[in-house]
Amino acid sequence: MNNWKRHIPEGSRDILFEDCNNKIKIINVLRKLYVNSGFLEVISPTLEFYDVFQGDNISIEQEKMYKLFDNVGRILVLRPDMTMPIARIVATKLKDSLYPLRICYSGNIFRINENWEGKVSETTQSGIEIIGSESSKADAEVIITAINALIAIGVKKFELEIGQAEFFKGLIEDIDLGSVEMERLRRFVENKNFGALREFIEEKEATLGTKNVAALKKLPELFGGIEILAKARILTQNKRAHAALDTIEKIYERLENVGLGGYISIDLGMVQHIDYYTGITFRGYSSEVGTTIISGGRYDNLIAKFGEAMPAVGFAIDVDNILSVLDKQGNNNEKSRTKFLIHYENSLIGDAWRLATQIREKGFDCELSLFEEKEKTLSYGEQKKLDKMIFIFKDDRFEITDIKSEKSWNVDLQELIESLEE
Repeated sequence: MNNWKRHIPEGSRDILFEDCNNKIKIINVLRKLYVNSGFLEVISPTLEFYDVFQGDNISIEQEKMYKLFDNVGRILVLRPDMTMPIARIVATKLKDSLYPLRICYSGNIFRINENWEGKVSETTQSGIEIIGSESSKADAEVIITAINALIAIGVKKFELEIGQAEFFKGLIEDIDLGSVEMERLRRFVENKNFGALREFIEEKEATLGTKNVAALKKLPELFGGIEILAKARILTQNKRAHAALDTIEKIYERLENVGLGGYISIDLGMVQHIDYYTGITFRGYSSEVGTTIISGGRYDNLIAKFGEAMPAVGFAIDVDNILSVLDKQGNNNEKSRTKFLIHYENSLIGDAWRLATQIREKGFDCELSLFEEKEKTLSYGEQKKLDKMIFIFKDDRFEITDIKSEKSWNVDLQELIESLEE
């Protein structure tokens, strides 16, 4: 029998030192932005009942959930999503709150990947939800907050693609296809598989009719700037589809008015999870990674599954993918603040701790040496790439050593404190 105590499961990972620090920085920047914008933070449990993630129009396949049993045999899952637990919280503990309600969160989710290939089963999401508003103002605020969030955490080049679930639903509302064939159609559109889509439509011509065939064939091509909306209007007379285009146009105008239109493109072929989303949808990409860094949209039917019907719109940022983006941009390699190392005799431990506190209060990193010999302290500082070593004398004098050059000079306490303020 293999002993696995020195290993971790496939799809999991340890996050160490600077990566850990950078991840926490991202989460803290996002939390501050959300809270300053009027969002209230919630934390849902890592373990949820399996039933929370089951039901019609829910997009998580049960095979991708980690399941276990509680002490009375009920099925639990490691939380595979953040939005559904928030829907549960809203419908139960927050149903009497003042609406619209702005909620924010950060937490880990767990999903099994059939083919790992570098993918992980535990990732961190950070996001917001606006509950109780059907207004396109809420849609616009979510997208504006999403753009501002990506800018705040240092993503330099990114684009948000906006779609509308109702546009595709309008095109297919008079089509009589079974669920399997409808899913095939959706996948061809979503994956922009032009050849397979055209072949499928021609095969099903008798079922599909002629009303929206031209629009369906062109759907994967309806991608680009705001001019795409005019092209789409010509392809169909369906009122539901036109109303969806009107919604996108209103939101785009608001984004233009606040100076963020340059981050936006339109993708009317964005039809992932069409049963889950009920209106605007969007995904964000960076040229630095080949996958989404943010996704969101409107899901007005979800909270009703927990007993309270309320409209909702929100987004989730994939913090782990953001880390990859920042690393490739070089953000995580920027020089950090000066790091100090204090060496002291045992009798001067009080002086050492007081000095360390003063240095930390000035915004610098400072640690105390655990070595008895000054040479070992200096060697430790070199290997850890610290900046300055301070040696404390008994007469309130200090020796500062630049660890890289090993040049030293003596100062008194006042000179030392003043040097920290330069």
